[in-house]
Amino acid sequence: KFRMIFRFLQSNQEPFMNGICSIMALASAQMYSAFDFNCPCLPGYNVAYSAGILLAPPLVPFLLGLVMNNNVSMLAEGWKQPPGRRAKDPAVLRCTFCSTAQRALIAPVVWVAVTLLDGKCFLCAFCTAVPVTMLGNGNLAPGLPPPELARLLARVPCPEVYDGDWLLAHELAVPYLRCISQ
Repeated sequence: KFRMIFRFLQSNQEPFMNGICSIMALASAQMYSAFDFNCPCLPGYNVAYSAGILLAPPLVPFLLGLVMNNNVSMLAEGWKQPPGRRAKDPAVLRCTFCSTAQRALIAPVVWVAVTLLDGKCFLCAFCTAVPVTMLGNGNLAPGLPPPELARLLARVPCPEVYDGDWLLAHELAVPYLRCISQ
């Protein structure tokens, strides 16, 4: 039975490794978002912080996936091959690059998908874009200066410091943005 399982894993090595990469990326994204995500709740910093959380950590597994792939050395050798009797076939190089990039993109795509399904990053980044006129007390919004409105809406992800329930209920804005994120 062990030999049969070993042969199965050996014949399906690429899908099996892709599955392991996906599971590891899923677990790391869940742990990272559960323990480390704290929205700054400031209008100028929410988008930058959320974009950093959404895009910077997946860059590491992408680069590791490129570096650790065996096809990268074959791609480099094919690219640096001196011109001789046999010409370089750009289609082969393109196919090898696409295969390498697809495999390296598995973990980052899983990370971004899990982070968007969670909705914390999206909520933090786009809380200032909540349509107050549709969801809240829109007749009070025009009376506020735009910087004050942005400061107030930037605090929506932080219920402990949000003091704008008279304009937009926290219980309305959070599900609205999480729904858009998902």
